Amino acid sequence: MQAKAKKLIFIAILFTGCIITSLISTNDKEKTLPASSLPQSAQSAVTSKAAQAKTVRVQVSGAVLEPGIYNVPASCRVEEAIAAAGGLTENADSERVNLVRKVRDGMQIRVPVQKAARTSRTQRKNAQAKSGLGESALGKSGGAKVGSGRNNSIMQSVRINSASASELQQLPGIGPALSQRIVETRKNGRFTSADDLLRVPGIGKAKLAKLRDYVEVD
Repeated sequence: MQAKAKKLIFIAILFTGCIITSLISTNDKEKTLPASSLPQSAQSAVTSKAAQAKTVRVQVSGAVLEPGIYNVPASCRVEEAIAAAGGLTENADSERVNLVRKVRDGMQIRVPVQKAARTSRTQRKNAQAKSGLGESALGKSGGAKVGSGRNNSIMQSVRINSASASELQQLPGIGPALSQRIVETRKNGRFTSADDLLRVPGIGKAKLAKLRDYVEVD
């Protein structure tokens, strides 16, 4: 009888020990549950969050609205980096850019312009260059004419009854001597017409013909 009681007690203790061991093992598994045992959606969320936390530095240039250097998520693609730079311009040639390529740190993303736009811009620059050369040539030519002070297109009329001797020298063919003679001649009587210049010694009909369009009787 005593032997049977001892046997039952031993079986009870052994059974209790198994239960306790099972509970401890289950608790440890719950604490050390590996990430691989997580549901697929949870794994994706963890991975995505970790990727977004890391950024890379890229340079975006060319046919974009706001070229510059940007910090973008390491997991983003070229199209997202371009969007960070304001997006493409109207003349951007997006066909020559791999928009789905993943970015990497230190990457330069250059968006070219369309061929038609490049041709138009080149033609415009050439036209401006030619225009600049033409203006430069005109400026040099005009400077020479203005420097002479006797060009017909820029000559202003001179009032022969009130102009000073130096002002009279602006007339074509009139030097210091002739201008002084004009001043002396009008002292004896004002000029009433251009023809009165024939009274001035040294002014004949040929010279008067050159002066007629540039003198004014006041």
